[in-house]
Parts: sequence; C-alpha cells; structure tokens
Amino acid sequence: MTVVKQIAQTLVQLCRAWQFPEAQATLFHENAVNLEPDGRTTTGLPAIMAKEQAFLDSISERHLLEISDPVVADDYFAIQLLMDVTVNGVGRRMRNELCIYKVRDGKIISEQFFY
Repeated sequence: MTVVKQIAQTLVQLCRAWQFPEAQATLFHENAVNLEPDGRTTTGLPAIMAKEQAFLDSISERHLLEISDPVVADDYFAIQLLMDVTVNGVGRRMRNELCIYKVRDGKIISEQFFY
C-alpha cells in the first residue's frame, strides 16, 4: 500500500468517527494550506485546526455524516463528504462537498473543498 493510500484511509477512518482535529494533528504538514470555494485560504496547521474547531463548536446537532472511500492518484486523493448538521444561529445545513488532498513527504500539504 502506498503512503498516500494509507494517509487517505486513515483520514477517512478518523473523519467518519468525527475525529477531524485528530486527523489534522496526525496527518497534516505543519505548513499545510486549506482552500475554500469562496477563495478564503488558511495557512499553517494551527490556523487550520483552529478554524475546524470553531466549526465543530458551532454544531448543536449532528444528523448525518457520510464519507466516501478515497480515490487515490499519485500524490493526490479525493473524498466525497456529505454532512447534515444544525449550526448555532444558522439552523440546519446540508453540505455535499468534494475534498481534494495533496500529500508530500508523508503528510497532507493541501486540502481544497468544492461545494
């Protein structure tokens, strides 16, 4: 099994268990970059983890989380994430997104979301 496939499978396993911060702490490079569809960019693992924790803290109820098995090609992998949550002050939100990851030197160096 390639390193990229191992990382992809570990990420999926942790995220399916709602362990998003643990996945980031374990698998992401210190200088990783997060790219959102609206153009926002977050750089560096501490900033990415803080952003993720703020999102998780805003969730008042979890209704659904489905994460596909990863598709791996060279240094990249992709997953589909379907999430239905109730967010404080916003209400119930359904998000269906494609998540693309790039791996370099055994760590995730970038993640980009499309939704």
